[in-house]
Amino acid sequence: MQRTLQLSIKTLEWAASKAGSSLPEFAHMLYAKDETVSHIASGQLTIAQIRKFSEYAKIPFGFLFLETPPERYTPDRKLVDFRTAKHNQPLSENFIDIYKDIEHKQSWYRDYLLSVDAAKLHFVGKYRGNETIKPHDIAEDIRKTLGLANIAGRKVNPEDYLSMLSNLCEEAGILVFKNSVVVNSTKRKLDPEEFRGFVISDEYAPAIFINGSDAKYANIFTLAHELAHIWLGESGVSDVAVSSLNKNEIRCNAIAAEVLVPQKDFLRDWDSIDGEFRDKISALNRRYKVSELVIARVALTNHKILQQTYNDIYAEVLERVREKKRRDKESEKELRLPLSVTVPIKNSRRLTRTVAELVSSGRMGPSEASILLNASAAKLVSLI
Repeated sequence: MQRTLQLSIKTLEWAASKAGSSLPEFAHMLYAKDETVSHIASGQLTIAQIRKFSEYAKIPFGFLFLETPPERYTPDRKLVDFRTAKHNQPLSENFIDIYKDIEHKQSWYRDYLLSVDAAKLHFVGKYRGNETIKPHDIAEDIRKTLGLANIAGRKVNPEDYLSMLSNLCEEAGILVFKNSVVVNSTKRKLDPEEFRGFVISDEYAPAIFINGSDAKYANIFTLAHELAHIWLGESGVSDVAVSSLNKNEIRCNAIAAEVLVPQKDFLRDWDSIDGEFRDKISALNRRYKVSELVIARVALTNHKILQQTYNDIYAEVLERVREKKRRDKESEKELRLPLSVTVPIKNSRRLTRTVAELVSSGRMGPSEASILLNASAAKLVSLI
């Protein structure tokens, strides 16, 4: 019989809460027997049960032996909160935990690049401190660096466009992460009203996180917005709202609009299309392949529509997305993507590919890869 250890109930409750559950609920998720659940709820676990608890809660094994939960996490770098007064509430525990996860991955990848003598990325902070350069010029440099002209005119939907834009970022050396929950905890959904994205500007391993709980259409603009921060050498939690009062965010919003739809082309095309603004937005949506919401955002930036008009379009698009999700769920056709697709999206394609290559060559152990990518070692086989 395995020896039972007495652990701190307070620490176990903290660990279970990280997975979005109470301690008894979490124990029930792990084991079916009431007796086992009762023992865990009272803090009595075997080493094997502690390891399983640690793996499923995504908590370091050693943390579970602490008498009290660890102190609130503090980011390694100064985290600038660009959100304005409308969003002046302290950042939530969900945000802190997802940021901690991304910062850990970004830091690991940076160390890896340094170990192989990788060169710095010339575009990170290229326009830092340069207040005179116009958004158009920064946007042009972003488009040229990423090769955005290579996807112009392709017949793609907004979701594919987002994937293609993410791939171009990754090819340039920018890690792009997207998730709608805290790591793998489906009970801890990220709130787009709190934040839509954040960015870590680093000369070796810049990283962007996109809140997947937001509409995919909005994700496109968020990604472009975070790119602007990288070119300006800024790290922080972004406020991509059109009503933002932060001068950094106003500038990044202008750059993002120009990245997705160059102003000169937009104004020419807008004026050449007959009809009301809805007709113009629909036509430009088909032409630029970035969704009608992005077109509406650019139209607002260029004073072609009013703020309330944009708000109405955003609400309509969001409701269509929600209705589609409801229909998919009701018809049981909700897409279940394989790990080979979801792991690279959540963990950056570039970083995931690097980890897979290291494991395949024997330079990294499966257990280390499992912890870094938040997936069991057995399931990671599909990536190698």
